[in-house]
Amino acid sequence: MRTAQLILFFFLFVGFSFSQDLNPINGVVKDASTGSPLPYTQISLAGTSLGTVTNEDGFFRLKMADGGYPDAGDPDSLLVSFLGYQTEILPVSSFDTGPLEIFLIPVSLNLREVEIIALSPREVLRRAFDSIPVNFGSDTIILTAFIRTQKMVNKKLAEYTEAIVEDMKDGYYPYKPGETDRKHRVSNIPYLYKGRVTSDTNLVNLLGEVGASARCLGCNFVRDIAEFPYETILDDRDRKYYDLKMEELINPDGGKIYRIRFDQNEKTTKTLYQGEILIDSRDFAIMQITYKPSYKAFDAYEKKKFNRTWFLNNQPGWIQEMPLGETTVTYAKRGDFWSLNTIRQQYWVTYIQPQTRQRIGYGYKNEVVVTNITRDPVLIREFQGDKSIGVNQRWDEVVGETDEAFWENFNYLPIEEKLREELDRLDRLDR
Repeated sequence: MRTAQLILFFFLFVGFSFSQDLNPINGVVKDASTGSPLPYTQISLAGTSLGTVTNEDGFFRLKMADGGYPDAGDPDSLLVSFLGYQTEILPVSSFDTGPLEIFLIPVSLNLREVEIIALSPREVLRRAFDSIPVNFGSDTIILTAFIRTQKMVNKKLAEYTEAIVEDMKDGYYPYKPGETDRKHRVSNIPYLYKGRVTSDTNLVNLLGEVGASARCLGCNFVRDIAEFPYETILDDRDRKYYDLKMEELINPDGGKIYRIRFDQNEKTTKTLYQGEILIDSRDFAIMQITYKPSYKAFDAYEKKKFNRTWFLNNQPGWIQEMPLGETTVTYAKRGDFWSLNTIRQQYWVTYIQPQTRQRIGYGYKNEVVVTNITRDPVLIREFQGDKSIGVNQRWDEVVGETDEAFWENFNYLPIEEKLREELDRLDRLDR
């Protein structure tokens, strides 16, 4: 009975089935002037909440069904958009001609000829914070997301995971800073629909406690700063620790984009971030944020790094150096509301054993692509997620047996060429 309910739930939820009615949309997106691929271009079906992005080689794959969509009827066009390029609108009738080759025309995002900025960066950030419930919706939603995780040890792929996860958020509503822990407990409740993993067991074991855990699946979604704005650049309490610079860019889709660059100031003794945030001037919606550890935080990190040691390579006492890398979170307008679109993380960490002077380099790359959103009260009421999934478990313990037939019919983010080579290497190790 449980299996039958899950199958029915999934078909209703994403709006398509895994039968022969499936019509995959495959293609590549390129820069019209250079012919270079455009990674992480947003692909969405007009009038629906369905979408994906291109991979690092500019390729995308999106599934649609002949029977239409429960949330918005039949889509009539495909929207292809990337910041700094004209949005391309393609009719659905062109999808049956084979793989698409889409060229986007670059447009200038330069500053206006006469730069007049009426608002300060702090005021823009304040308005973006205050506008979150209106822009993103305060009601409960369920996201369907494709998640890909790669773990590297000394620059070799140690583990590769793909998963389809359904995640229930309890809404983008105002709350007080002291209520953040409560909101974490009631939001981002995941259900693992399907997953698969390929590992080099020796390399993963070398990482000890660092590499063994799959992490809680819901933790992938807490980087959504629109839902959790406190202790980020949007938090008015922390803004005093940052230096801000803002410029107004021309938005190809109309209006302006506020680009605010931030870095912790010299007086701050905290370990904070540097990066930039893009905000739409028309409704003060967050479009994108990119951040990484600030180099100004290095001294503060050095003083704290001995507070915790790690167990790696069957040895205690390893010290973690300051992580290097960055996180990018993007948002997109889907229907009446803005929505979480992608989360991309890539970091490298070096661990040192002070006694033996050994070094282990650990890298991870995490990609989250939101492929669908629903606010259907029936589906929300019947949703059965589990906060504990992935906590203190290895990925192979979480996903179980791999269902290859499933992945042949459902893959929102094609594997790029370099990653395929690494996966082939892992396959050879298994033999």
